[in-house]
Amino acid sequence: MNITIDENRISLEKETNRLDELAIAFSRELSAAGIKHIFLSGYVAILFGRNRASEDVDVVCQDMPFPVFAKFWDSIGSVLECIITSDVENAYTDYLREKTAVRFARKGEFVPNVEMKLATTSMHREALANPIIVSLNGHQIPISPFEQQISYKLYMGSDKDVEDARFMFQLFREHLDTVLLVEYLDALAYPVQRARKYLGWMD
Repeated sequence: MNITIDENRISLEKETNRLDELAIAFSRELSAAGIKHIFLSGYVAILFGRNRASEDVDVVCQDMPFPVFAKFWDSIGSVLECIITSDVENAYTDYLREKTAVRFARKGEFVPNVEMKLATTSMHREALANPIIVSLNGHQIPISPFEQQISYKLYMGSDKDVEDARFMFQLFREHLDTVLLVEYLDALAYPVQRARKYLGWMD
């Protein structure tokens, strides 16, 4: 795996896995439909080499009117299928608008799948406005800032989440804005001293 970092752009070369292939396909169709989006949560740690199992890829999209979602639905249908409903209006009205994820997978499969949600928080909106662009073997994948990822993973608190946070912190330590990290921790009411302990953050 080769990683090159230049401000908010990362060039990543590696052998892709099934989650990467889903993310690449999904991001391509979202971009074609003009929908801003970011990948986040456990998939980002896996993207950069964390060795753990996962059955889904989390993506948050900008709010959009139904016609835009319908256009995306038509285009993604040639690549992936929705595994919770076959009706586009149902997917939009009863799931996305109700802050519930819509899931897509390869045809005839249920896992792995992409979990698509609309932005609902200020952190989501900040990330959509200032994503990190990862070029994975030449394919563009936008992700949320690592400071957000790390703070939210610590806030979630499971062993798996804390390990994800520690992995990202150690891998990107020299490129993190620690002032911003503290701001996100404070926004989540997560103790900075506890974060330092879990992350091995000594300076």
